[in-house]
Amino acid sequence: MKEKTVLTKAGLKPHENHGIVNPPVYHASTILFATLDQFEGQEGEKPFTYARKGTPTSQAFEAAVAALEQGAGCVSTPSGLAAITLALQAVTQAGDHVLIADNAYPPTRIFADKILKKFAVEVTYYDPTDVQKLAELCQKNTRAIWMESPGSHSFEMTDVPAVVALAKDRNILTLIDNTWSGGYFFKPLTLGVDISVQAATKYIAGHSDVMMGVVTCNDKTHKRVRQTAHNL
Repeated sequence: MKEKTVLTKAGLKPHENHGIVNPPVYHASTILFATLDQFEGQEGEKPFTYARKGTPTSQAFEAAVAALEQGAGCVSTPSGLAAITLALQAVTQAGDHVLIADNAYPPTRIFADKILKKFAVEVTYYDPTDVQKLAELCQKNTRAIWMESPGSHSFEMTDVPAVVALAKDRNILTLIDNTWSGGYFFKPLTLGVDISVQAATKYIAGHSDVMMGVVTCNDKTHKRVRQTAHNL
């Protein structure tokens, strides 16, 4: 399908919803099951066990964003910064080292400096335009490289395929803040990036009346990110 067709159809299941094109907004907390057997049969297979883990509405939205970014799955969050912090926490643990682009969204840097470092995750900032220097900054315990292209405020462009190649050669995960493209003009996962993060507050919502974030993942990282979201 063409991209505009994907945008109008992704995530919709009208024939499972009385033929209604758009999914309803489900307002829920507790979700009931007719029997214990039914509950135990669904637990772990379907997300609808408690609203914190999702509803048919959030599932439809996540499916649409995953289709837009051509990922294996998407996890939605209450803000763009929540998406950033979820992604970074999902791929790191104490003793790890993370490389973050020097042009990153300022709250990303604040989280890295104030929270990641507090939990013994080492952070190094790198010039997003110098891949050769980036290679020199990689350590044995480097677990992730965070990109932002174009940069949040200064618009430097990163050679994303070159960073991906460098990272794969060292078994390092790659993440990117893809907010500027809206997931429409740039598809990081098709170039081998593991995780694409967006502040859906911006272009996806588009009307200055919604705060939301999305973390779109490949097969390798989707389960880990979703489980981290549930744990948090």
